[in-house]
Amino acid sequence: MSMLRAIATITAVLVLGLSALGGAATASSTSTGYPAGQCTAYVASQLSWIPSNWGNADVWLIDARRAGFTTISGANVGAVDSGDVAVIAADARTRNGRASDDGHVGIVTAIDRGAGTVTLSSVNWPEGDATPTSLAFATSDIEGYIVPPAGASMPASLSTTSSATWSGGTTS
Repeated sequence: MSMLRAIATITAVLVLGLSALGGAATASSTSTGYPAGQCTAYVASQLSWIPSNWGNADVWLIDARRAGFTTISGANVGAVDSGDVAVIAADARTRNGRASDDGHVGIVTAIDRGAGTVTLSSVNWPEGDATPTSLAFATSDIEGYIVPPAGASMPASLSTTSSATWSGGTTS
């Protein structure tokens, strides 16, 4: 066996082994660049404006700012709209359980300012559930939001009207 083939075999075994153990080395989704079945892959598959290189959910706010996207502090829920991407910090404890060590992202589908909740469409909450779900989180559970670029369309599957668009927002 050649040295390159041996290295490739060892690498494949490590990736498969870590993947089976829930490690970070999982196969990427070919369409989004994010690990298949993860919240990041789901959000990127629903929102075409999400780049494929933002990494784990816990760094999406930082990466979004670096890429020039508008972000909103989690405390400023008054500026949040449906279609924004909510980021839950790594290991955050919420009324719906604990976020993973890699954080969590979901698409805002509803805001109830009176009740202090934000409803998110996401997958892998609880961890391992690849079925899209809709869960209400306390606004205090959200670290921040990423605002879609002006003119981005809300996916028809998440919107009551398929022609809904966002106007963008201001950094808070």
